[in-house]
Amino acid sequence: MVSTEYNISSKDKGTLVLISTMISLFIAYFIELNKYTLDENIFIFISVLFLSFYEIVKRYFLNMADFVSIFIASNLTLILFVILFFISSDSAVLILFFCFISLLMPILFLYLLKKQKNVLNYSSLTSVFKGFIKYLVSNAASTSLMFALPIVIIAELGDVVAADLAQIFYFSTLSYLIPRALSAKHIPNMRNKGIINHEVKSFFMTIFIFVVVAIGFALPLFYYFYDQWLVYILLFTAMQLSQLSLPFSNVLMVKGNVDTVLKINLSSMLVFLIASLLIYSLFDKGVERGEWLLVTFCYYQLFKLYLGFIKSKVYFHHVK
Repeated sequence: MVSTEYNISSKDKGTLVLISTMISLFIAYFIELNKYTLDENIFIFISVLFLSFYEIVKRYFLNMADFVSIFIASNLTLILFVILFFISSDSAVLILFFCFISLLMPILFLYLLKKQKNVLNYSSLTSVFKGFIKYLVSNAASTSLMFALPIVIIAELGDVVAADLAQIFYFSTLSYLIPRALSAKHIPNMRNKGIINHEVKSFFMTIFIFVVVAIGFALPLFYYFYDQWLVYILLFTAMQLSQLSLPFSNVLMVKGNVDTVLKINLSSMLVFLIASLLIYSLFDKGVERGEWLLVTFCYYQLFKLYLGFIKSKVYFHHVK
């Protein structure tokens, strides 16, 4: 939906969300959800649908740079959830269900109020679905690696670090709010005004400064409060470095260049996996191997940043 190359109808959006949700829940059922009743699984299925449609509606407002509507919807969500929470406080399943109702309904209401009828030449479902699958694979080769890091660290250091690791991972993702907010503001500019060289560089420098400051702030805190501070600062650094590629990945997404995005993520993942296999062959299980894996992941982020910059540079143009 970021790309200017695709115009996706509401029907096709619904179709893609329904298919992906059914596949996800089918897999999750055989892993974990089979422990729960049919009613609970239905609640979970509907909740995931609500969350997906919320993301679609929110992206509509982000593409229009209508941040006021998102802010209003967020406040209405909070109010609505508090009301529904007290109504359903005896049922954990209803609390879950009402949480996602509260998330979707306010922003959907504003969307229906503001959406104008535009005459668009919608892309065929076949072309959209091909891009959809490519983005799925691309995300699996990039973002999914990030979420695998805590599992790898626990495997190397043991369950004793799980509680501290959860804190570090939370702080790391919390710091994404600013880069992601900048990204959300930058995408509409690129869609409307084109991809301007100095604006992309300015966006990158802003995130670069933020990442350096965040790492500099985290280093003494982690050193003082955590025994395994080196592992945690490496994890934090790797996660912050991932944000540096946002300006260039945004360029490729706005241009709809899904093939290049896919190649970058697959190439980077391949290099990372080869390096990881080498580390597993050279080091025994433990803290040292965990540290080297995280160092490798930092280099993986920098390599992906380099590829993204090179591939997106072709779309830059100067404005006098």
